[in-house]
Amino acid sequence: MKKRRTFKDIRAEYENLSSKTELKFKELTPFQQQVIKNRIRNQAKKDTLYNLKVTIISILIILSIIVFLYVKFMI
Repeated sequence: MKKRRTFKDIRAEYENLSSKTELKFKELTPFQQQVIKNRIRNQAKKDTLYNLKVTIISILIILSIIVFLYVKFMI
């Protein structure tokens, strides 16, 4: 029968198979960095407003269902 492999054995087998990848970043001028930052900030604001709208609409729908059920079954 085969011996059950432990985590240490498995890790030792795969340790040399993976290699480290070096990342190379494009050098940007301060102006280009500022443009990218502004795009990211604008997108974050749009996402925040969208999430707020979805949350408010969801709450209104849930409240309207609760009120409908209350009126339907309590009267």
